[in-house]
Amino acid sequence: MNQKKSDNTLFEDNPFTIEKLNGRGGAFLVIPCYLGEVFSREKFSEEQKMFEQAALDFAKDQIKPKHKDLNKMNKTLSLELFKEIGKLGFLGTDVPEEFGGMDLDKTSACIILDALSSGRSASFMVTVSAHTGIGTLPIVWYGNDFQKEKYLPKIASGEYLSCYALTEPSAGSDALAGTTTAKLSDDKKYYILNGQKIYCTNGSWADICITFAKVEDKYTAFILDKTCEGWKLGTEEDKLGIKGSSTTTFFFENCKVPIENVLGGIGDGGPIAFNVLYAGRYKLGATTSAGAKFTIDAALDFAKDRFQFDKSITEFDMIKNKFSEMVRMAFESDSIVYMTTGSIDKAIKELNKQDENYYILLQKIIEDHAIEASACKVLCSENLAYIVDELVQIMGGAGFIEEYDAACLYRDERINRIFEGTNEINRLIIGSYTLKKSIIEELPVRDLIKDRSSNWIPNFDKPNSLSKESQVIEFCRSAFAHTLNESINMFGQDLKNEQWILEPLANIIISLFVMDTCYKRHDDIEEGEHKHNVAEILCLSIANHYSELVKNVRIILTYLDSLNKNSVFIKQLDCWNQKLDYSPNILVYRQAIVNTLYKYEKYYLNK
Repeated sequence: MNQKKSDNTLFEDNPFTIEKLNGRGGAFLVIPCYLGEVFSREKFSEEQKMFEQAALDFAKDQIKPKHKDLNKMNKTLSLELFKEIGKLGFLGTDVPEEFGGMDLDKTSACIILDALSSGRSASFMVTVSAHTGIGTLPIVWYGNDFQKEKYLPKIASGEYLSCYALTEPSAGSDALAGTTTAKLSDDKKYYILNGQKIYCTNGSWADICITFAKVEDKYTAFILDKTCEGWKLGTEEDKLGIKGSSTTTFFFENCKVPIENVLGGIGDGGPIAFNVLYAGRYKLGATTSAGAKFTIDAALDFAKDRFQFDKSITEFDMIKNKFSEMVRMAFESDSIVYMTTGSIDKAIKELNKQDENYYILLQKIIEDHAIEASACKVLCSENLAYIVDELVQIMGGAGFIEEYDAACLYRDERINRIFEGTNEINRLIIGSYTLKKSIIEELPVRDLIKDRSSNWIPNFDKPNSLSKESQVIEFCRSAFAHTLNESINMFGQDLKNEQWILEPLANIIISLFVMDTCYKRHDDIEEGEHKHNVAEILCLSIANHYSELVKNVRIILTYLDSLNKNSVFIKQLDCWNQKLDYSPNILVYRQAIVNTLYKYEKYYLNK
């Protein structure tokens, strides 16, 4: 991307250069839309495209024809396909090659999950995702050579199905409040576990389990396998959705775990428990993004054949309006997922795999992208919820009938806002990590605040057809900086406890993330029809998130003004908003998008 001169001085004579910020988590907060770069599916390598096609073929030939059977409890079929995926290597995407895996980059791992999701079985994807993510990464990252040699080859091949047991009846989001205990046996050969874990995905089918218990109040991780005496299973949960996956309770009744199955060291359970969830969040973004795309295709296929008043309902403008919003959301989800994995991969490439601290450094890179990972989880799950709801609406009465897939999709998507930390917890993470990175100056947020204090709409010398949209994004970046600054001035570091502020602040950050990413993605695309199609969606996306961002900025600034007993902050916002003078023609954007969708007769941005 060509860098142009402007009246923005943030990166002039600043140690935080663009080059140093690329690959850093949260960099989108400060890098203007005319600078920097993002990764997107347009940049997939030939190898990544090969993995994608192999996974798409498997989903089409093996999963989709059986998806109705997979969407209800069918252990035999689920494990049969699970092992077939293992033969393709897809269960070992994060497993080192010396232990039978492929050790792929994070983007390729998400590409495979994205493509497999086209098989239209959320239940099966839950089984696979839990195994390859939270069921595998703790051993890859924290296991010793003995543990890796014993478990990883069988995990990668599909011989073993793995699970993760963290939640307890009295410890959900506050996992460290768990009461499961582990005491060293008299002969010092075992740890004796006593306690209960609930909502264990893959639970009754699993051969091994990553779980946690307190050893003299030191939170510790363990690897259990079926040979561990005292590991008892509860009945299968009768769930609202994902009914084809296994979810059960574990009871540890004097469960004997060999001391060599302690994962990491005594007291390392906290980092092990939480670090793997960061990766799970952007991976959930990949599967829900995929779900959004195939849901659009299903809705369009049904709508074309549904006639009312002697014409297809696709001809009705209100239906067209729905489709335009669905396409926008699917595009946004896809964009931020691959932006996130691309940024993580860029940073990981700088590491030496032979370094004995390689996995510690890798985890730090993934944690550094906590803002992006949580934003992926929140936005993608909420976008899918909207899209599936609109599918049911488009289908009318048929959408409410079990014979069709919509009813199953409607139930299945609901768990995504709870999995991998609730969306409320993830909004807290977004806000608190932004606060942390700003205060300890991991990012030049203070410089951004200073740079934009007297000019919320800097002039960038890069004229193009989307110059107004770039102004809008930079106004929004300035509004974010102003709002964060005044919130910190009011509350200091205690802002991390002010959830009334953190929730709308997180929404501001998510909106800025989407606008910045989608703009930079469009900017990198070569001229042609695809770039034109992306531009249509970009304009609608920016219009939507500008409105959302300003609404949330107003919520926070009005509150701060009330505490100060004045209206200084709101007046400043209104002044700069008036200078921006932005009145997007939203209906024209929506019309253009739906016309393109109808031309291709499917979601058309998987280039």
